[in-house]
Amino acid sequence: MMAAGKLKYLFLLFMLAGSVVFCAGQAGYGQPVFKQDFGIGNSDAATIGTPLPAGKTYFAFNATTCPSPDTYTIIRRVPVANCFNNEWIGLSQDNNPLVEYGMMMVVNNIVKGINRTVYTDTVNKQLCTGEIYRFSAAVINLDLIDGPVACPGTPDYPVFELRIEDGSGNLIKKDTTSPLPSYAAPPLMGYKFTEVGFNFTMPAAVNQLVLKLTLLNRTYQCAEDFAVDDIQIRPIGPDVVMGFDLEPPTTIVKSICFQHSSTVQMSGSMGTYYPNPALQWQQSTDNGITWIDIPGATNAVYTRTFSTPDTFLFRLSGADASAIANPNCRVVSNTRRVEVDGLPRNYTITNNSPVCAGQNLQFNAEGAASYIWTGPNGFYDNIAFPHIFNSSLNDSGMYYVEVFSLGGCQTTDSTYAKVIGTDVDAWPDTVICKGESVMLRASAGVSYEWQPASGMSSTTVVNPRVSPAVTATYIVKVKDSLGCSDTAMVQVQVRNNVQVKAGIKADMYLCRPQDSLAFQDNSIGAIKNWNWAFGNGQISTAENPPTQHYTIPSNQTSLVARLAVTDTSGCSDTVYHFINVAENCYIAVPSGFTPNNDGINDFLFPVNAFKARQLIFQVYSRTGQLVFESRDWSRKWDGKIGGVDQATGVYVWVLHYIDAAGKKIFLKGTTLLIR
Repeated sequence: MMAAGKLKYLFLLFMLAGSVVFCAGQAGYGQPVFKQDFGIGNSDAATIGTPLPAGKTYFAFNATTCPSPDTYTIIRRVPVANCFNNEWIGLSQDNNPLVEYGMMMVVNNIVKGINRTVYTDTVNKQLCTGEIYRFSAAVINLDLIDGPVACPGTPDYPVFELRIEDGSGNLIKKDTTSPLPSYAAPPLMGYKFTEVGFNFTMPAAVNQLVLKLTLLNRTYQCAEDFAVDDIQIRPIGPDVVMGFDLEPPTTIVKSICFQHSSTVQMSGSMGTYYPNPALQWQQSTDNGITWIDIPGATNAVYTRTFSTPDTFLFRLSGADASAIANPNCRVVSNTRRVEVDGLPRNYTITNNSPVCAGQNLQFNAEGAASYIWTGPNGFYDNIAFPHIFNSSLNDSGMYYVEVFSLGGCQTTDSTYAKVIGTDVDAWPDTVICKGESVMLRASAGVSYEWQPASGMSSTTVVNPRVSPAVTATYIVKVKDSLGCSDTAMVQVQVRNNVQVKAGIKADMYLCRPQDSLAFQDNSIGAIKNWNWAFGNGQISTAENPPTQHYTIPSNQTSLVARLAVTDTSGCSDTVYHFINVAENCYIAVPSGFTPNNDGINDFLFPVNAFKARQLIFQVYSRTGQLVFESRDWSRKWDGKIGGVDQATGVYVWVLHYIDAAGKKIFLKGTTLLIR
């Protein structure tokens, strides 16, 4: 017995008739001259196949996935559970792993005390006298020993007789199998069919064969249920192999394009056995269901040019020259497929648009072998699923795709991608001096979110004003009317660490007609340059300029001095100092005043004390009581003490100050308060 499947086996086959020997690696099979595989079925695991015609089997047909005792069913999958207390193995496919949905004959066997025909059929085909054929079947035990239902004693496994007779009932050959073993547990590689069978030599003058697969009588009922598949008769002979030239031996499918009118060359060989060997190439255009000889293709090398889209299967058959005309007498090689592609079809080219600007724009191609993408902004890619990360509005447009089949046939397609929403920008990137401000702006939208908020006039407007203390980067998120949003950044650099501030220290008065004024720099910052203008026509670039002299016309009541400074970072500031012109600078204290709120002579103070420094002005009553004191000449006595009007009378005043020349002055006198 040999392992099941449609494979080539390494073995020594001795045929007594003529003592013919096939050497190891040279055993090959031909196309079955008879085969019962019980149909293909479909993807539905519960589908029940068609019953066998009357007279083909002893067992009655039971249209269920769990046939009753002494009946059979035809199914594509033995249930994992729910059959006879789960004692059957869960067989998921028939004997042919290359067929997606294959059926098999499942028999619920019981002890009957008689031999029973599992399957019988008649082969009415012209076979070749003296040629070797193999009669075989694939069988498998379905009982799970040591499973839910264990045998109480020694299991009684099924035993089969395989028998070949001629049309008159004469025995050609028979063989009896060993008991069909069962499974104690699920094997690592899954449950497998076992092929049972024998080789026989075709007798002369026989035009009809009768094959029989018989279940022999057993006495003990345990581990007796089974399935059978692929009952067949095949020619057997030397091994035949073939493959594509200039390709690895593992290349099973060769894809080409009809547009290229490609030429494909295949080579094959047959093992030594036939006295006068002959070869014949065959092709199939229906996926191997039928094979036809290629006229004139009788050499070991076959070459063909393809210019029409189609799918072709090729194989090499061989036999003795005397029998090569009969396909039932040949051995055949492995198969190779040539896919002659037409223009790519049944593919899809899509994208995920519309997407908001800033989101990923994704493309998707399926159904072809390869792709080349081109599009706006120089876009290029050669994969099935390209991306544009962080898309922008100018990524909208038509994207073209060159679509290739596996064989290289090419067509062109396209897909339109649309990026919506706002493509956000923010500006200006600028440089400012500390203490200055700048207005930022962003692209138009319906809402804005600026950050950081520090030093910003508003975080929710399109044009906030910022005055950062140090260099800062601002981020704005803009949302449009479609709900799309995007962000942008703008940087404001601050040049200096200390804000530059111009300052002038000088008196605020000049006295007519001629006077002088000293100016002192009072600026803040790392000042580098000073530019003075004094209002008298003179300028200076000194930090502290010389004293300035003025001749003041009679009609001039004020002057303006200016200082512009620049720091080491190039930041600048300007300040203006306003100077009042007094008619004279002679300091005097009135000899009387009338604090009656008539706007005339209502206060007592030292008049024209514009330039007096360290001034002290005091007023005393006649009893020596200090009633008023001031160190600011512009602060005046209103004739009250503690908010109470004082009576008419004479008051003594005392005045101390230092004049413009630096001389200490002391004055004393009296004044009359009049009510």
